[in-house]
Amino acid sequence: MPTGASPAKKRVLIGQIFQEAHGFTPLVTPLSAFSVESGEALVTNNANADSVLGGLIRVGQRAGWELIPTIAARASPGGRVTDAAYAHIKQKILDVAKRGGFDAVALCLHGCMQTESLDSAEADLLAALRAVVGPRMPIVAGFDLHAHASGGMLAYLDFASAYKTNPHLDAGTTGERVGAVLANMLDNGSRPIGIMVTVPMLTGGNDETSSGPLQVLHTVAHEAIAADKNLLDASVFNVNPFVDGKGVGQTCLVYASNEAGRDAAEKLAEDLGNGLWTMRHQFRHDLPSLAKVLLEKHAKVIVGDFGDRVLAGGPGDSIYAVAQVLQDPGSLHVVAPLTDPIAVQTCIEAGVGALLNLRVGGCHTAGGRHLLLSGVVRSVGEGSYLNRGAFMKGAMLPIGPYAVFEGEGFALLLTKTPLMSHDPGCFLDTGVDLDRADVIVVKSGYHFKLAFNTLGACVCVATPGLTNFEPSAAHFVKARPLHPLDDFAYTARAISL
Repeated sequence: MPTGASPAKKRVLIGQIFQEAHGFTPLVTPLSAFSVESGEALVTNNANADSVLGGLIRVGQRAGWELIPTIAARASPGGRVTDAAYAHIKQKILDVAKRGGFDAVALCLHGCMQTESLDSAEADLLAALRAVVGPRMPIVAGFDLHAHASGGMLAYLDFASAYKTNPHLDAGTTGERVGAVLANMLDNGSRPIGIMVTVPMLTGGNDETSSGPLQVLHTVAHEAIAADKNLLDASVFNVNPFVDGKGVGQTCLVYASNEAGRDAAEKLAEDLGNGLWTMRHQFRHDLPSLAKVLLEKHAKVIVGDFGDRVLAGGPGDSIYAVAQVLQDPGSLHVVAPLTDPIAVQTCIEAGVGALLNLRVGGCHTAGGRHLLLSGVVRSVGEGSYLNRGAFMKGAMLPIGPYAVFEGEGFALLLTKTPLMSHDPGCFLDTGVDLDRADVIVVKSGYHFKLAFNTLGACVCVATPGLTNFEPSAAHFVKARPLHPLDDFAYTARAISL
């Protein structure tokens, strides 16, 4: 470079594919379920987002990178993505990558997206990208901590990091952390040294990071990194427990900054893996019944319908919690979301103000119950809602076609597709009166606490459904042996990436 010349601006390919699969639901996720951005809109629309993509963009802008957008495709958790939808999204990224002319790739990925034929869509995507860019170009990515990290995807990455919190408060921070590591790689040519441990077990629901076994393990990781300048980052991936596939389990991922930190990285990865295994029985949680919660006489209670969590990929069609509240007519008013495309269409055809006897609930889950309710159609519509709470704050999230159906003691937000109801915005923006509610049901197990905690007591309750932590031998075939389905001895063994 001539004396006094400025270094060439780095060009970084960016993109996002974000969907968490539930491998055992009867529903699938089509292309129409994805919100898609491309071109400069990808950058401008996500520059302030509390997401890994947003964090990457902010680092790139501060560093003066030229950001080369591919596609940002986001869908709610749900069934396996159709092969056609995934092929379309993947090709959009590869088409831009094949043009060349960039120095690195930085991605925002969930990490647990499965398709009709793939157990790790992210592993397939990253393998294809690596084939295009070659072995030397840096590829980095940030992930949800519920990623299927042992499904092969890490082998194609020079650096990866997951959220450290559940409920998730650090998605944007994770993107900034990944971006900072990439900036260092681009500036000095360094490559972190990755070490991983796979623990063949599923957790049982006690998965919050602010207490219990995960708080212990994250503290171990944080203190080890703070004490050793050669250690760079550690992630504990608690895989979404509703997917089968080779390597499904817990993943402990540690990066050293240099060769001098390799031994410490191996030790930390093994300590975290052995810690998960030693505390495996502590991950079970004992949730109260809804009947018990209602007896506690909260002025207002927000109920996490744990067995039918849309944020875990459930269909959202369970009417169980509403039925429990309505067992005592006239005493309480319950508000709840419900996936029921037939009921929505009936309300739309009847029109606002129509009096109906409506059959609701159990339209997707095998053996799911239904109720026959009398009420009035208060509103119908189609659109999105503004997310108010800390998790995905400011995002516009899809509702799709909906109807608000109200009667004595209840107000139901009926949707044609599963609704992410972790935030009061879904009710407020469809005209549902939350002030009147004694009980608000949400199809979430953790994240709703970040948004509803100012409205009342937030409690997860034991309910039936497809998102309970009750693994079935009929579901898990490729992942075996797997705790708690199988009895075996285990000792963590670190492997290099």
